[in-house]
Amino acid sequence: MGQNNNVMEKLNSVSVIDVAKAANVSIATVSRSFNKPEMVKPEVREKILEIAANMGYTANSAAKSLRSKKTKVIGAIIPTLDHSIYATMINAFQKKLSEQGYVVYILTCGFDASDIFDKVTLLLERGAEALLIVGKILDKNLEKYLLKFKIPTICTYSYHHDSKFPFIGFDNYASTTTIVEYLYSLGHKEIAMICGPLKGNDRQIARVESFKNFMTSKQAEHSVWECKNQYNIASGKEILKEIVISNPNVSAIICNSDVIAFGVLAGAKELGIKIPEQLNVIGYDNLEFAEYLTPPLTTLNIPAEEMGILSAKAVLDNLNNQQPLKSYLLKTELIVRESTNPD
Repeated sequence: MGQNNNVMEKLNSVSVIDVAKAANVSIATVSRSFNKPEMVKPEVREKILEIAANMGYTANSAAKSLRSKKTKVIGAIIPTLDHSIYATMINAFQKKLSEQGYVVYILTCGFDASDIFDKVTLLLERGAEALLIVGKILDKNLEKYLLKFKIPTICTYSYHHDSKFPFIGFDNYASTTTIVEYLYSLGHKEIAMICGPLKGNDRQIARVESFKNFMTSKQAEHSVWECKNQYNIASGKEILKEIVISNPNVSAIICNSDVIAFGVLAGAKELGIKIPEQLNVIGYDNLEFAEYLTPPLTTLNIPAEEMGILSAKAVLDNLNNQQPLKSYLLKTELIVRESTNPD
């Protein structure tokens, strides 16, 4: 009996890192061999599986070991730390978890969530007991993996009724409709939207869809401008110039980030466009600087801190008290300031 226990301890001690070293490949290649075999050359995968078998490593035993091991580590997958709205949420999330001795490993994956399997599973293999992920999990391989191994996962910054994972976030579609309805009620009939990268980004996709649907229903002129490469202040300035040239009758611009709105206001000043007399501008997030811009920015307040706190509580209740993870729909609020007025 004692000998069998020693054998099991040896097998369970083998990690994906050990297999990768023995096979002289990357950790990602080992993960793909078990979970995305179509992405690995047959001869390479065969070699890896043989080495893994000899070492006693399987994806299933690794995941089982992760679930039973208390590491006090939580993984947080966010698009970027360049935008303070994510930092606000993560700070609140981390602070709440640290009260009970947990630490948070933060992983930035960009705005495209359609192919993040390797990065996220690496985080799990490094000891994360649970995950916080911004937005909907659009990587089908990752979705299958998390469900198969029952990894506690909370998604945030979005809210989807039909998701396989619980969401603690807000309805991007409904919140954007609130913005467009407000501008339309002011008399604006030609409105532009500047959005962030759309590929693999459920938040931006929902906002653009809401905007297009509302404007189409009113038979009102509208256009969408995507920040494909850079999503920063400079992008807002440059796209404003393109809008002015292409759509000179645009009387209002919805910016899907206060950072972009900052750039639009700066660009308008350079072009001699008066805000709000000639152009109304609305942001998204209600970042700290929004009320101090010239003019102060009308924007949508996002409950970033609340998302972080509630997500942390949900994770703690699940890990410590076996409470099931639940979804929470949070509210947003339009903060009207001096960058908007009747057309």
